[in-house]
Amino acid sequence: MLRKRIVQLLTCFLAVASTVCLPAQGQVWDFLGVRQIDGTRDHDKIQVTRRNGLFQALQLRVSGDAIFFDRVVVHFGDGTSEALAVQGRIWPEGRNHIIGFSGERRAVESVEVWYYKEAWEHSPSVILYGS
Repeated sequence: MLRKRIVQLLTCFLAVASTVCLPAQGQVWDFLGVRQIDGTRDHDKIQVTRRNGLFQALQLRVSGDAIFFDRVVVHFGDGTSEALAVQGRIWPEGRNHIIGFSGERRAVESVEVWYYKEAWEHSPSVILYGS
């Protein structure tokens, strides 16, 4: 009886865990902009090239070398901004970092990325997507 109960609980846990990941996998990501990192500063600003969309989440992708991020500041079309902690290394061709922001879907004007300067072998780029 106890074994059957454990199997049922494990099945429920796996079902819930798999559905939590589904919304992020099914999202369509729109290209918003890109910024080449030159290594002379500890932050850069990505101007959003797509002005006609409303977004609820951002995705950071990296090419070149890995970048260790500290935080991201999202500037919205209505003049407000939101600082979001990232604090982690994003590897090229690796896992992308998804950042959701509070409130309703909003127009994004620009995104500031703050990172730790490193001795990069290849100049990295940060590619920004929105959903």
